[in-house]
Amino acid sequence: MTIKNKKVVVAMSGGVDSSVVAGMLKEEGYDVIGITLQLYKSNQEIKSKTCCSGVDIYDAKEVARKLDIPHYILNYQENFKKTVINNFIDSYKKGETPIPCVQCNQHIKFEDLLLTAKGLGAEFLATGHYIRKKTINNINGLFKAKDESKDQSYFLFQVKEKDLSFLKFPLGDLLKEETRLLAKKFEIPVADKPESQDICFIPDGDYRQFLSKYKGFKRSGNILDLKNNLLGKHDGIENYTIGQRKHINVAINKPLYVVKIIKETNSIVVGEKEDLKSSEIHIDQLNWLGDKIYIKKKFCDNLNIKVRSMQKPMKGKLEFLKNNHGKVLLDKYTYAVSKGQGCVFYNNQDQLLGGGWIK
Repeated sequence: MTIKNKKVVVAMSGGVDSSVVAGMLKEEGYDVIGITLQLYKSNQEIKSKTCCSGVDIYDAKEVARKLDIPHYILNYQENFKKTVINNFIDSYKKGETPIPCVQCNQHIKFEDLLLTAKGLGAEFLATGHYIRKKTINNINGLFKAKDESKDQSYFLFQVKEKDLSFLKFPLGDLLKEETRLLAKKFEIPVADKPESQDICFIPDGDYRQFLSKYKGFKRSGNILDLKNNLLGKHDGIENYTIGQRKHINVAINKPLYVVKIIKETNSIVVGEKEDLKSSEIHIDQLNWLGDKIYIKKKFCDNLNIKVRSMQKPMKGKLEFLKNNHGKVLLDKYTYAVSKGQGCVFYNNQDQLLGGGWIK
């Protein structure tokens, strides 16, 4: 089958990146179908720097019209609330710091939308993520993007190996400036549109205000030191994250940091910067994209490891445990490892080897 007869679904958010993907694939001769997801009620009225807002849905429709491709808007609100928003809320109740973008990629884009694309008879699902897919010795793998400043591989650690052959990431080999130039070449209406920045369902960025609408938050509790001495009171564990220094509201003559959040007692434990050190990390829901021989060996060393998206990778090793759990041992300690974040693995060729959730 030639490219001309191949059908591809493009996840169109209304931004520059996914719009350029649609233009690139149409120019290559693919039969392109644009799909935009309605994810939450207020996204019909929000005008902000988020993705998937009402303005973005309109923009995606205009881009599809300009490119002369069919475009559909699908209502995914119910599943988005169940798998992304509810998880976000529950994570803060447990004293974690969640990453809703990973949950959205995992459950909405590369699960629900992927099945929809297959149902439409598409051979591929393409997105505007900055990540490279390479096929080496007939094995598909994901690699960091050419544009390191835009690389989104950290947020895709839960993509399943079985789905890689169905996915396309055309922007992986482009710099952001090149994407903008292509947008102008295709005369895309959103060529100069700013990038989305905030959590899409919290357009003003105030997650505390968002959480206050739900039960179980704004519960006052104790601020303790590492010896269990009472230092003060807090106004809700959702207002704190590991490593936080500001707004602790404890009168003491040295810097204090949040070193532990205890949901069972609704307590915050504070200490000095040295108390934030750790070199052993436990993860669950481990998704391994590397060679399966390491699972058999139950061990993989010489890994490059990130526990935050913007962090410089650290050297370490992974021990595979039962039930998709893992133990990570860093060669050197790091600071402020937060539950609910992703622990993501790479090899020395910048290949994404998967990751798990920090517990």
